[in-house]
Amino acid sequence: MFALTACGFQLRGSYAVPPQMQFICFDDGGKYELGRALKQRLIHSKVSLIDDPSSCVSLSIVETQIDRQVLSLFPNAQVAEYELNFLVKYKVQNPNEETARVFTAQVVRDYQDDPEAVLAKSKEMKILLAELRRQAAEQIVLQLASLDNR
Repeated sequence: MFALTACGFQLRGSYAVPPQMQFICFDDGGKYELGRALKQRLIHSKVSLIDDPSSCVSLSIVETQIDRQVLSLFPNAQVAEYELNFLVKYKVQNPNEETARVFTAQVVRDYQDDPEAVLAKSKEMKILLAELRRQAAEQIVLQLASLDNR
């Protein structure tokens, strides 16, 4: 156990954010599902969410975008596989800075479609979108943890 802690090993998902980001004012920008996932990730990383933007780092989600591109087709020209691209733009502003810095997080997944099982595939799509939001939230927290070096 000592050797693991000495080498800097951390459990997956437990990212140490810089000391100046221990208190964050968070605005989900109306993106409730992503906002909920991001709040959980921040709290898991021991970040306190407060409401006073003048005294803490401000984090706000600017835009989310989901693109779906066709990857392959069945012989009858129906879509067999999609690529889902989930893009999140967010901004971070320190209380002592005039302008906010804008960052992006992107998650890409393949999705196989079956025109014969429409109901099952729609439920699978909802689960997949929730997973994309969770991964994007994790990526945002990871990027926040690396902001100390930028």
